[in-house]
Amino acid sequence: MKKAWIKKTAFCTGMLLCGVSVYSLMHRIADENAFEFNNTQLIIGNDTISMQKFYYNLSNTIHGWIYTDSQGKTINIDSLNNTSVKEAQKQQGLKAINLKTQIDTIYVSQDISELEKDKLIYQNKDALLFENMPSMGLYNYDRITIREFQANCPKLQNKVDKNNNKFNCTFRHEFQHYLNTLHGIRKWNSYPIKYVECCLDEISANIAQCLEQRKNYLKHGKDLKYITDRFSTYKQAIIDKKITPQTKQISAAEAEFIANSVFSSWMLEKYEIYAQQEKSRTNFFLQDASFAAIQEDTKKHQEVMEKFFTIDGYNFWQHISLREQEIFEKITPEMKKEWALFNKQKFANMSHLEKLEYQKLLKGNESYPKDINANKIKARIISFFGKDR
Repeated sequence: MKKAWIKKTAFCTGMLLCGVSVYSLMHRIADENAFEFNNTQLIIGNDTISMQKFYYNLSNTIHGWIYTDSQGKTINIDSLNNTSVKEAQKQQGLKAINLKTQIDTIYVSQDISELEKDKLIYQNKDALLFENMPSMGLYNYDRITIREFQANCPKLQNKVDKNNNKFNCTFRHEFQHYLNTLHGIRKWNSYPIKYVECCLDEISANIAQCLEQRKNYLKHGKDLKYITDRFSTYKQAIIDKKITPQTKQISAAEAEFIANSVFSSWMLEKYEIYAQQEKSRTNFFLQDASFAAIQEDTKKHQEVMEKFFTIDGYNFWQHISLREQEIFEKITPEMKKEWALFNKQKFANMSHLEKLEYQKLLKGNESYPKDINANKIKARIISFFGKDR
């Protein structure tokens, strides 16, 4: 009887001590986390709320972790801190682009002064003078601008016709840029990969343009004036009978020649001209990306490039992929230093939700729900002790 009483007393005492211990532990959790939870702000939709309020109103459902706002609206937090979801939403928005095309007429005349008699003068309808020949076309988000050059005499017109869409196939070049926007030029990746993708966007557009000139060449009885000097290597190969374009299909050898010749000529003649522009585009496309979103993703890069270089049904990526390293090697120490600074800034400025996503990237999907649940428990404990205000 005495032994039973001792056991009962020991059990009750243990439970009491355990309760005191748990209570003390909970109190310490509330003390240690209340300041961070109450003072860390999260932006959910149009509302700015505390981390405390966010986790207190979070529920784990069959649809994932759901936040319920003060109006009873539910939000799946995967849509708030999942790069893939955000990127998919952004790409879906791009599909709604209403593409417009405009013609910008450039009037061409010859300088009448003795010193500059061989110089051409370019101006548009608004009397804007161009010091050098303006670009033949431009793609900008929802608009393609095609430049048509109109000379003041037949002899000069014959000279500048090669710059017009009829021969240059400007529209096809710019349209490929639009297609590449839909294919993923704005998708997030590391700075070096995105820079290379921006350069490859130009090479993709040039291959599409070359194929269009090839069609015109065949359509007009194999008249070589329909292949401009922009693709002089390709034209010379036809003259030398190294390749013989056929109307039915492009042979594997010709496709490989087009890929390599366009890549080589762009790197030799255009890279230095475009380098600063492509760096600016890289920085622009990644300016809103989180730290997690700018981690290197070679699989995503490959998927995007497959789309860039599947042109008119032909896979040019199998050839271009063997040479993209040449662009990576062009990245300067100054560019690397600038991007390292951007990485550092993005890491330092991560929001709480962005930190959650980055932790998921580092530790894997299994730890992600555990981290969220631990924070939800902390929010409940903070509220229990009245430290949520």
